[in-house]
Amino acid sequence: MKTSHHSMARAGALALALGTLMAPPGTARAEESSSSLRHRFSAYVTSGAQIYLSSARTIGGVGGGIGVRDTVNDLFILQADLSYLALLGNGGALRVGAGVQRPGTWSPAALLTVNTLFGERLSFLTPEHPARIPGPAVSVGLTLAPVRFDVQSVQFSILELGLGVGSDLPGLGLNYSVGVLEVGATF
Repeated sequence: MKTSHHSMARAGALALALGTLMAPPGTARAEESSSSLRHRFSAYVTSGAQIYLSSARTIGGVGGGIGVRDTVNDLFILQADLSYLALLGNGGALRVGAGVQRPGTWSPAALLTVNTLFGERLSFLTPEHPARIPGPAVSVGLTLAPVRFDVQSVQFSILELGLGVGSDLPGLGLNYSVGVLEVGATF
C-alpha cells in the first residue's frame, strides 16, 4: 500500500511538472499579473492657465477642461484632458500624461506629459521665421502635483506646476502651466 501511495504521489508530481512545462510560455505569469492589476477609472474637471512661448509664437490662456484618468494599483497614473483657453484669443489644450503617485490620502504625483496647444495665437515674424508657423504647438515636459489628495472615490488637487519644451525649428519654445484646482470622481 505504501508503494502505491508513493507511486501515486510521484505520478501526480510528474503530471504537474509536465503540465507546467507544456503550458504556453508566460501563461502562468500573465494570469498572475492580470489578476494583480487593479484599475480605478475617474473623470475630472480642471482649471488653470497654460502658455507656450517661443520667438515665433505665443499660444495659451486661462480656462478649464475635462479629463479621464486610469490609476493602476494606486501607484501609476495614465490620463488625458482637453481644456478651453481664453485670454490670448480662443484656444485649446490637449494634455496626455503618465506618471506615478504616492498611495494614500495625501497622494502627490509627478507626470511626464505631452501638451498640444492649438487655436488663436500671436505670431512673430523674425529672420529665423519669416512666415507664420502652422499647426499646434507641441511640447514634452514634467508636471508636479504636490498638493493632491485622494479621499475614497474623490480626488482633488489644489496646485499643479508644469514645464515643457517644444520645438519651433529653428529654436525652442517653453510651455508653462499652472493648475489651480482639479476635482475628480471615480466611476
